[in-house]
This record gives sequence, structure tokens and C-alpha cells, in this order.
Amino acid sequence: MAKMKDQLKSGAKKGAEKAKRSGQNFKKLLKGTTGTSIFTKRTRKPNFFLSVAINTIRITVIAILLLCISGAGSLVGLVKAYVETAPTLSVSELDDQDRTSFVYDVNGNLITTLRNTENRIWASYDEIPQQLINAFVAIEDTRFFSHNGVDIKRLVGAFVNNMQNSSTQGGSTITQQLIKMRVLSPERTYKRKIQEAYLAMELESEYSKEQILESYLNTINLGDSNYGVKAAAQDYFGKDLDELTLRECATLAGCTQNPYSYNPRKNYYTREKPEQTDNRTDTVLMRMYHVGFITKEEYEAALADQLVVKEESEQQDLYEMPHFVEYVIYDVVSFMLQQRDLEDNTANRREMERELRTGGYHVYTTCDPTIQKTVESTIYNWKNYPRMANSADSQTTDTSSDGTITTITQPQVSAVVIDQHSGEIKAMVGSRTPPQSMKELNRAYQSSMPVGSSIKPLAVYGPALDLGAGAASIVYDIAAPIEGWVGGQGYPSNSGGGNRGAVTLRESIVRSINVSSARTLLERVGVETSKDYLLRMGVSASHIEVTPSGLALGSSGLTTLELAGGFSAIANDGIYQQPISFTRVEDEDGNVVIDATALRATRQVFEQSTAWMLVDMLEDAVDHGTGTRAKIPGMTVAGKTGTNQDNKGVTFAGMTPYYTAAVYVGSDEYKSLSSDSQGGRSAAPIWQDFMAKIHSGLMNMPILEESAEEAGLVQATVCAISGKKPGGSCPSTATDYFRQGTVPEETCDMHVSAEICTTSGMRVGPYCPESTHSGGAAIVIPQDNVLAKLPLATIQRFFPGATLGTSLGNGQTCTVHTAEWAAQNSGLVSQASSLVATAQAWLPNLSEGDAALVQSAITQLQNCINTGAAYEDTKAAYDALYNTLSTAIAATPQVPATPPGGEGEEPPETE
Repeated sequence: MAKMKDQLKSGAKKGAEKAKRSGQNFKKLLKGTTGTSIFTKRTRKPNFFLSVAINTIRITVIAILLLCISGAGSLVGLVKAYVETAPTLSVSELDDQDRTSFVYDVNGNLITTLRNTENRIWASYDEIPQQLINAFVAIEDTRFFSHNGVDIKRLVGAFVNNMQNSSTQGGSTITQQLIKMRVLSPERTYKRKIQEAYLAMELESEYSKEQILESYLNTINLGDSNYGVKAAAQDYFGKDLDELTLRECATLAGCTQNPYSYNPRKNYYTREKPEQTDNRTDTVLMRMYHVGFITKEEYEAALADQLVVKEESEQQDLYEMPHFVEYVIYDVVSFMLQQRDLEDNTANRREMERELRTGGYHVYTTCDPTIQKTVESTIYNWKNYPRMANSADSQTTDTSSDGTITTITQPQVSAVVIDQHSGEIKAMVGSRTPPQSMKELNRAYQSSMPVGSSIKPLAVYGPALDLGAGAASIVYDIAAPIEGWVGGQGYPSNSGGGNRGAVTLRESIVRSINVSSARTLLERVGVETSKDYLLRMGVSASHIEVTPSGLALGSSGLTTLELAGGFSAIANDGIYQQPISFTRVEDEDGNVVIDATALRATRQVFEQSTAWMLVDMLEDAVDHGTGTRAKIPGMTVAGKTGTNQDNKGVTFAGMTPYYTAAVYVGSDEYKSLSSDSQGGRSAAPIWQDFMAKIHSGLMNMPILEESAEEAGLVQATVCAISGKKPGGSCPSTATDYFRQGTVPEETCDMHVSAEICTTSGMRVGPYCPESTHSGGAAIVIPQDNVLAKLPLATIQRFFPGATLGTSLGNGQTCTVHTAEWAAQNSGLVSQASSLVATAQAWLPNLSEGDAALVQSAITQLQNCINTGAAYEDTKAAYDALYNTLSTAIAATPQVPATPPGGEGEEPPETE
């Protein structure tokens, strides 16, 4: 026995010396020149005729034995034909095997493994304990280190045994088993056995025993989809190879003969037949002892040792943070397709994912587990999701491919957090409840729903500022048709109704005014330009509704990831960085095969000045606009709400000095939420909850480091109606930021100094009473102003007294105090003044209540007299005073009744 042990050690030593003499690094020899193959291709073809002649003689002898075992004869010519048609040995099949890949978080900690049908973690020869090697050699191929690929003695023994017993015993060596598993088929034919023996000898002449063993121990099936000793050790025992006990080594070696029957987990728990595994393990230990690999003491200790097997396989568990992990897989596959210039279609995606799961890769993600779990906690435990407008829409069902029906609660939700400085995704959640299985719908990137007004900074105001507008630029919020608008009355409606006339871009974004957003898009940007901006921010063309409504009001269906990516560009000085979920992918040797930071798209979408103004305006939107519920105490926050038409979903996208995040809440079937559902009320609080926790303990600072001046901005004042440089007659102005070189230089031509009638707000006419004259400015709409396209009556509802024209010369004077008005009012004013005097004389005689009513009526009529009001208004005020005074006098019996207005005088008749 000692002699046999020395022979085995001598064989191993010779194999190692052979590898060393080759002059190649051992690890490179294992991996080959390409870094992907254990077995390198031949650089020089052997002498074919000499090789065939020698090996034919050898194989003939072996074949005779093999055929004798089967009770059949053999012909030398047939053997020669089989040898000549054997597959070429220098092929990648020997080690082109599925290898498990690994996914790590941003801290370098393992999140999960990825595999296909075979769970294989490659172990180098140096990693494999000697006891584990000895266990496999002892039970599978005792003379492995001394034979040349075929064990003649074992073949003879098998022949004798098969002649004496009804059962058959194989004579394959470890080398032959490797050939059978990786090069040949498992069929039981003379041809396969002869070719197997021939190729085994060829393999032994080319490669060392260590190389062959390494490949074999990483190839064998050990049950439960575990291939190779490293994966099996972790799955069955939860141990690395160097932690295995002698009994555990023997158990793994014992599985080789029949992985199903000797599966330790199934025997210990499912079948409740632990003896089936234990007996096989004891057999392996006995063989190890008999060949001298272990001492008697080691043998007996291992027999007495108790095997502890993990009851549950982690391979069946759903990995942590599934939404993020599965997006990483999608993201890596996307980069693989890009790197290899392959079309992004289902077939290519399937093939790339198979490679990712079987290539033994190491994927280093950007996932921050603390942030990810914080977002998950908020989303999964939120108690205030909006209700569905129709309670029947609160539950939907989904039927999987296996027929399983799943009930899904509505509305659903998605959220994404990005570090805007690096473009790295830190968290992603795609449902309001934790996934229960792999590849459930991830709404964060697989659902594109209309985002409402959250799109405005990206598609409207950002482009407008880039094209020369400033925060104080004027846009008109007027309920009137907009050129280019499609549908409705020719213009959109504002949330909550009402219109404000002239507003700045800052007010428009802070108050989320739909009409001014539509006008900004169509009058300053253009639909195609807006679309191009979205494309440059990574929004898929298929998600963009290239219509005024799609771009100005957000009926375009962006994903939550796309929305967050666009806002992160604003928070990054206008530089868009394609959001990435991983930084790099390495192969087993640590070589970087995909560098996402180098391959991703990066471009300046907005001017730095534009980004600065957008952030500043969006801070106002959170401070006192529609997004106040997103405030984080002690932290700067900027953001924009969004509410889809008919409340069919709500969003909030915002940023801090550290992170950008977006939240979407809505029905998978695009059904309406309750009428009180709004972005500010239903999405912003969710955003605030997890972002406040993420920022706990972080120091506050500006979102953008540069000052306004460093960003190329200046403050300027403009007329609050025309948006031009104020003139001396402009009644109101607005002061805000503009990019240098874009400050309006043209002086306002809408306001002209003139005597203004205080009643009409128009220039004084010949019939305006002196009391109505006031110095001021008349509003004259220039022909090139956008307002000139609107009906004058519409303009005057928002700008009283406005006229059309380029100067006062062709403008209009007061249209209240006309000749007709003067003719009507000449007698009425005299009578009204007399009635006022009479009423004032009666006041001391009236009760306190009646006196108050009469005094109010006196004031109204006096105002009409003083302002030169229209005849109808003065007449109405006269009648009101007359009737009020008459009623009061009638209620005062102790005073003689005298008709108001003078002895025998009646109220004037209406004309």
C-alpha cells in the first residue's frame, strides 16, 4: 500500500514537473492563451501516420478487452477507422462549460449569483484540498497519476468481474470520463468507447494530470444542478472548499457515480433515507484508507463524524433586491449588444443573457443596499396610496405562463434614485409589494406611463431657456386659441381653472400653468426641437408623443428611470450621463470585459446657465409652488409635480445636492385615480419619505456648486407685460436671471404715456369727466406681438383698455364716455346729485339699520357721478338709492313723508 501511495505521489510530481518544463505560467496554461480555455490548441500537428499506427495498436488491445466485456469480437480495421474519425482534441468543448456569475453591490459585497441550468463556480487546482482530490481519485480512478489515460489493469479487472457477475462494471478512467462528458456523447457503443480511449491517451500526452483533474472536478454533475466541487460544497454544506471536513469530501466524491441517488439533501430531507448517502460516503472513506490516502485514525474519525447538510438550497431563493438585480441583468445585456454591434432583439437578448449567466463573470453594480432598502421600506409599507376612482379597478389579475393567477393591487408604484454626479443608479423599485418570483414586472423601466407636468422642465422650459429665454421672460396665460395646438378649444385648460394674463417663465413653472407651458412650447421652442431634447436625455423615441400635448402637458409615456435620468442631467450642470446600474464586468481572471462608465452616453444637453435657472425655479416650485410636500427640513430640494389627464397617474421628480429621484403612482391599466389625486398630494410625500431618510445626517449645500455669475447669468428687469426693456410708462416690471447676452435690449413698445380714463383704463376722450382723468400708460399691442393674433375683446379681459396698433395715433380713446353717454348722462347726473342731497338730509331721521343701507347706496351713486360711469351703471345706482330711501322713509312714521328727490319729483325714466 505504501508503495502504491509513493507511486501516486511520484506520478503527481512528474505531472507537475512536466507542466513546469513547458515554460508557461501554470494559471495561463490552465486558461489558455485566450483566457477562456483550459486546454490550448495545438500549434504543431503530430505526425499523423506515426500517431495513428502507434495508437491503433494500443487501441486494438483495449478494444479487444472492451469488446470481450460485451461478449463481441473486434476487427483491427474497424478500430483504425474509429480512431481516424475521432474528434480533434484541441477543441473548446473540453472546458466550454457553464460557469456561475456573481453580482456585487457598490461596496463589493456579493448580492447573488447568476446561473443557467448548471450552477458551476470554477475552482483552480490550487483551491482544491488534497483530501478532496484523494477522495475522487480513490473512488473513481485509483491509478490516475500513473496511467496514460487508459487503465489496462482496470479494464482487465472489469472484464473478469463482468464474467463472474451478472452486473457490469465499467473501466473508464477520470481522463476518459472527462472526454465522455465534454467531447463525446454518452451513448454506449463500441465506437464511442474506442474513440474515448484514444482521445484520453491523446489528452494525457498533451496536458498534465493537474490540468485534467482541474477540468474534471469542475465538470462533474453532483446533483441539484451543482456542477463541480466548489458549487456543490457551497450549496450542500454552505462552505468553501478549504473548510470541508474529510467526511464532506468523501460525500461529494460519492455523488459522482449517481448524483440523483446519492444527493445528500434529498436523502436527508425529502426521501428521509440518509443511510443512502452515508453508506456511499463510508465506501469512499474505505477506499481512501485502503489506498493509503488516510490513516486508520482519520478513517475511523470520519466514519464517526456526523454529516450536516443544508436543508434549503439558496439556488431556489429569490435574490435580495430583485428589481435592481434584474435591471442589472437587462443593463449588462444591453451593453453586451452594443459592444458587439448586435441588433437589440429577443433572440440576441436571450443569447447574451445566457452568456452572462454561464460565463463566470463578476458584475460590480452601483446598488447602494442602504438606499435600496430604504426605498423598498417606504414603497412596501406606504399607507396613503391614492384610491382608484372606481373601486372595481382596485384589483387586477395576471396569468403567468404556467397558468398561475396573481392578484395585483392597484394603483402601482415605481421609484428610482440616481447619484447625479456619477450617473449611477443607487436604488430601483418597480412595485408596491415585494416580488414573489423572478422576472416580475418592473415598472421602473418596463412601464412607460404619461408623466404629466413633470415633463415640462425637460421638454419645454429647459429648451426655451437654452434658446435664449430667461426666468423673467413673459409668456401669456390667456384662454384663447394657440397656433399649432391640436384638440379642445384650441388651447389647454389650467388645473383648477382661471388664467393670469402675463406671467414669467418662473411663475409658469412654479404654478404649473398649462396654457403658458403650451405657448412656451409652440411660440418659443417647437415640437421637433422639444423631441430632440428628450432624445438627447435618453428617452426612447417610442415613448415620445410628438404632439403639443405630449410635450407640453406630459401625455408622453416616459419610464420612471427616463424621468429620473432627465432630471439628473439638470442637477449635473446640464450634462446627461446615461444612468448605469453597474460600473464594470470582469471575467474570472479579473480582466474588465465591459466598462460601463466608458461605454455609456454622456453629453451636454442644457447650457450650464439653463441648468442653474431650472434648478433655481424648481426650488421655488417646492418652496411655495405645487411641490411643497416634498420639502426636507434642512436640505435644499428642487422638483416638479405631475398629474396626468383625468387623474390617470401622478408623478414627482426632484433633486437634492446629493441625489435625483422620481416616483410614479398609477394603474397598470391606466385607469383614473380618485379626483383628489395629484402629483403634489400623492407622489411628492412618498418621494419625501425615503429621500428624507436617505439624507439623514448629510450636510446641506447648494444643488449646483457654481454661483449665478459663475454659471454665466445676470439679473435684469423687464416689463411685466411685454417682456422687453422697461420704458418710462411701464406700470409693472419683473426682475430675474438671464444668460449673458440674452437680456432684452428693445424698449417696451406696448406702454405709451397718456392721459388715462380711470373708468375704462383707456386714453381720455372728449367726453370723459375731469374726475376720471389720470396720468398713466395706454397699452397698445404691436402688430408683431403674439397678442395681436387674438381678438381685441379677449385681450381686454386681461389688459383693460388695450388697443391694437403701433402708436397712439391709430389707437382708440375711451369707449365708455362717448357722445351718446354724454347725452344720456347730462340730465341723469343732475338728478342723481339732487337725490344724493335729499338722502343725506334724511339720514338723521332714519333708524341705525336703515341709515347704514341708505349710506351705502349714496356711496355707490356718488362713485358713479365722480367716475363718469356708464349711463346704465349710474341709472342702476340711482334706482337703488331711490328705492332704499323710499323704504326707509316709509318705516319712519313720526316724520312727515316727503317723496325723495324733491317735491313732486319722480325718478327719471329709463331710456
